Amino acid sequence: MSENILSLEDLKFLESLYFKHGISFVRCDESGLSFNKDLTTLEGDALEGSNYLSEISKKLKFRLNSNFQLNFSSGFNLDVVKL
Repeated sequence: MSENILSLEDLKFLESLYFKHGISFVRCDESGLSFNKDLTTLEGDALEGSNYLSEISKKLKFRLNSNFQLNFSSGFNLDVVKL
């Protein structure tokens, strides 16, 4: 049986990053969070949500007990890969 780690609110936030800002992956490892785009060029809700994104990554890192990468694909399919 699978378990939902992310809440509906978490998923809606990530969906917004994917559709509005074109982010196709979020990587969390020892060096911190990295993206396929430079977040400093984003405005509005993406910048305001940077603390929220940090909370999502902490939640995933804790539950997976590993570094990870979130991969987004067409139609907002989300794939979590342990690193």
